[in-house]
Amino acid sequence: MLKRLTSPALDTGEPSPALELNIAGLRIAPWVAMVVGCVALAALSLLLPSAPTYDGWAWLIWGREIAHLDLSTTLGPSWKPLPVMFTTVFSIFGDAAPYLWIVVARAGALLALIFAFRVALKLGGGVAGGVGAVAAFLIAPWWLLHAALANSEALMVALVLAAIDSHLEGRRRLAFGLGVATALLRPEAWVFLAVYGLWLAWRRELKLTVLFGSGAMVLALWVLPEWWGSGDWLRAAHSAQTPVPGSARLADDPFLEVFRRASTMVAVPLMVGFVLLAARLVAERRNFRSGIALRSVWLLAAALAWVGLVGVMSAKGDFSGNNRYLMLPLVLGGVVAAASAGWWLRKLRVPNAIAAVVLGIAFVAPWVDDVKPVTDRVDYQAKLTGGLPELVADAGGAEALRRCGNLSTGAYLVPSVAWTTGVHIEQVSIEPKAPAVVFRVRVNAVEGADPPLTALGGARTQDLAVSPPQWRVLTTCPELWRK
Repeated sequence: MLKRLTSPALDTGEPSPALELNIAGLRIAPWVAMVVGCVALAALSLLLPSAPTYDGWAWLIWGREIAHLDLSTTLGPSWKPLPVMFTTVFSIFGDAAPYLWIVVARAGALLALIFAFRVALKLGGGVAGGVGAVAAFLIAPWWLLHAALANSEALMVALVLAAIDSHLEGRRRLAFGLGVATALLRPEAWVFLAVYGLWLAWRRELKLTVLFGSGAMVLALWVLPEWWGSGDWLRAAHSAQTPVPGSARLADDPFLEVFRRASTMVAVPLMVGFVLLAARLVAERRNFRSGIALRSVWLLAAALAWVGLVGVMSAKGDFSGNNRYLMLPLVLGGVVAAASAGWWLRKLRVPNAIAAVVLGIAFVAPWVDDVKPVTDRVDYQAKLTGGLPELVADAGGAEALRRCGNLSTGAYLVPSVAWTTGVHIEQVSIEPKAPAVVFRVRVNAVEGADPPLTALGGARTQDLAVSPPQWRVLTTCPELWRK
């Protein structure tokens, strides 16, 4: 049976969505049910095309290396402690590790949807506001792509929304703990965690020893593994400074470019929702300081502050300014906008079912045409890297390829090739050098295969394996040539 619980700490006009599950006399905590359900759905999603992207492969390699006490982080993306904690454990499962990480990342994305609904409900948006909050980013291309490719941003959004949900229910130490986990994913979170922790300490809800101990732990988990793996305490920061093509840092004014990009990622219904928030503030002006609307203002202010922090760090050269760094503030903005719209529909006494359908359609409609391009890209990525193990086996096996000499491939495939062949990331180059094994890949139908073979200086090569149209493995090593 399900027993609905109400929260005395909140006055949203709606009962708390928390449920106590009682199955065959066994009580199950709501958060356990949510996590288990999302993990199960994420596992089922593996029936669809599935593969990590560049960063995910690197985290998998580093997890495997930590398990073997052989960490090397001299090359690759920025270090992130939380994903590598997972991949270190997953490394004991061998070839299943990539799929286990995908399950974690996608389960995080599903949990984010649940907590978006809960937070919008607590902001006074009612069920309709919760539905609108989910619809605001459910199929947004910047959300769908990174969630499907197992980047860490969706998991981070889930942690932040869960922290907000816990704070609104008065469980502030839990909220702080979730903030600590968030700080192990993005350095921008450090500022917000420090401010929140100091506020809790000022209210005597958190001991200073816990606050400073948590800060020391977060810092240690960011810098000590990098010192072990590369000898450079700040290697993660240095890596983040390297701009990728099209990043905001390359613009004439990176700070303004970050805000411009954020605005292009916001759909029209969200803009309308912000206007409705302003109207709501006017309507509730007499009890503004104690009203629920104030919480929406704080969340929107935090979202803008996050965008501003990314802009400042991009302008200083500390960040490359990638669009995925803006996913969290965009989701927070969507939750606030949907809650405001839901509040007005409740005030106008629109029936819940009708209001939910209206907001769901309104917030999801702007992204419908973007779904197929995203799914096509995810499908391509899965086919590209999913065939690597079979390709390596056809080419003679990882051990034989390693004995030949230098491994190389296209720039964005380095970690996936390194994972499949069982080497460090820096042992796979982007420029072939004899004696060489080259994993050439055609990234699309227009561009040529990468990497080019000009560096081999005309050395004789032979194909070892071909997987058209993407892959071709060739070598200069006579001992691998097939007679």
